[in-house]
Amino acid sequence: MPLKWLICLDNQRIEVQDCLKEKGCRMGDRCATRSYLQLISKERVWTGKPSTTQLINGTMCAFLRLTNDYAIMPGDRSFMIHGTKGHGVLEGSDDEYSILEERFSGEDTDITGIADVLECEGGKNILIDYKTSGSFKVAKALGFYIAEEETGEVYKSGKRKGEAKTRKILKKDDIKIDRWEWEMQLNKYRIEFEKRGFKVDDLKIMCVVRDGNTYIARSRGVFRNIYYFKINRIPDSEVLSYFNRKKIALETALVLGKAREICTAQENWDGIKCQNYCEVAEFCQYGKYLKKEREVEDMPIKGLTEVMRMPRLGKIRLGIKKISANKKEYPAEVDYFILDPQTPSPLENEKLIQEFHRLYGEKPKSINFMFPVVDDTVFFPQFYKRYGSSTMLKCKGDGECASCSSEEYAKGLEPMGLDEMGLIKVKCPGEECPYIKSKECSKVGTLQILLPELPGIGVWQITTGSTNSIKNINGGIRFVKAACGRAHMIPLKLERVYTEIAYEGKKTKHYILNINNQIRLADIQKLAQIDATKMLIDLPAPEEDKEDILYRENVTIEAGQTTEAPPEVQKPPEKAKPASTKKTKAHTETDKIIGHWTNQIKITDAHGLKSLWAEVTTRWNSIDKKSQKILLDLKKLREEEIKQSATKSQSPE
Repeated sequence: MPLKWLICLDNQRIEVQDCLKEKGCRMGDRCATRSYLQLISKERVWTGKPSTTQLINGTMCAFLRLTNDYAIMPGDRSFMIHGTKGHGVLEGSDDEYSILEERFSGEDTDITGIADVLECEGGKNILIDYKTSGSFKVAKALGFYIAEEETGEVYKSGKRKGEAKTRKILKKDDIKIDRWEWEMQLNKYRIEFEKRGFKVDDLKIMCVVRDGNTYIARSRGVFRNIYYFKINRIPDSEVLSYFNRKKIALETALVLGKAREICTAQENWDGIKCQNYCEVAEFCQYGKYLKKEREVEDMPIKGLTEVMRMPRLGKIRLGIKKISANKKEYPAEVDYFILDPQTPSPLENEKLIQEFHRLYGEKPKSINFMFPVVDDTVFFPQFYKRYGSSTMLKCKGDGECASCSSEEYAKGLEPMGLDEMGLIKVKCPGEECPYIKSKECSKVGTLQILLPELPGIGVWQITTGSTNSIKNINGGIRFVKAACGRAHMIPLKLERVYTEIAYEGKKTKHYILNINNQIRLADIQKLAQIDATKMLIDLPAPEEDKEDILYRENVTIEAGQTTEAPPEVQKPPEKAKPASTKKTKAHTETDKIIGHWTNQIKITDAHGLKSLWAEVTTRWNSIDKKSQKILLDLKKLREEEIKQSATKSQSPE
């Protein structure tokens, strides 16, 4: 089946034939010219014979392209246009010593193909194919790779205390050279030429580097814009066996209406192609699995549709990238929130950032937010995750079961069959997993929240690997549920809190996430009485004192402004001012103490909980009944957690 739809900038689809009509753009202002859109929409017509390049791709990919109407984003084929135009120009520059664009089709072959150039040079016939490739692929073809090199120093503190410090360096090794796709394609063309009586002495690839002369290309060892690679000759039997096997697999899949195997790691570039470049990944179980991790990042299947109706507007980052002395990027934690909008419009993204800074300042340490839906496993899923050297997810588990993307990644783990997506299911040992101990796997929490003060309806995502942050957020969710009966659609405050974390006798400084519980219980309980389905359109006006507190914390002081607080609301004359002031201070002090206790209950161990509760009981009579109930509920929840943790024998962070 052909390419049927184009995906517009707002992620809506339009049929190709409708888009190409004069005034056919559904958005009114075209994203590209009609001639460009027409060119990228052209597809090779299936003649019943597979092509050489079609078979080099994975069988699953080729099968899905032939059996499904699919959609593309016009910008995703821009580099294909560069390659096509470059081919056209080069193939038009022939001479008496060259044979250009030799087509292999007809009855004498069951696999079609087009060879670019057979060129005579110095008495030798050289078979050449033109390629336009990115520096990543060119670096692999040259044998460059990134390796870890010891610096001679060791870590003196933290989780890696005693381990040797390393740095990433660029190395070259001929054993690492990877030109497999090019070798298979060019050797197949060589065999076809030789069948027709032509002698082929050498095989070469003329490669134009798509991102040549850029920093990223040079960092990969690619310093030129053009490379002329020599391609190894592969025995005919090996080449013919490979293509015959792939041809039978594709034809069988078309007859049965189902491809049996996903593309191999070599064919899908260790999953990178599935996540970022495959145009039919939405029809493939493995492709959907990887794309779901990339686009939604860890929303469990249960309840997924509830959140997918609400778009993701972007991410809130907890760190920045810095450049080391040897010009390498590395992540660095900061003590504030960084808004990273990801809407289709650059102008809209800039407006969101400006409004975010206007509301909270240039480097905000706290922001106002809401949980979007009822189920906390949807808006804050937590998993053990293991990634490869790229962004490919190898394994994801919940402490009991895990799904691995291939048999290779399931090595050393107890198999349990297949999961609902056909992936390998294994027993997840949690903290006892060998990949946890080798630091290949770690805990990851993905928080999806609403920022009600920003324009736009959608969720913002925060990803954290901090166990303390995950514990704090879970505790905050329990606190709000205990107080209000639910956690979603209630205005809350998320903050970065300076914390010193002890590990092996040493302290490290971090800025962990925390839901600020030092808010008046009466306020959030009042909001909890409002229908949650109307919260976004029917939010009540904030009480004056609460609004003033938020103003003083978040205002941006510009030149010429003062830091004076807004005028106080006049008190009713029948109440004496001194008595009213005293009462307010007492309530504020009690709220602070209760807030401190609730935060401590969420993270303390068994011994600490016993000591903390002794402190609570000394002031029990000064606490109102609602707060007493909340504290009792939180204590009970924490005792259950400690008991479950002891049962599983999980080691502390």
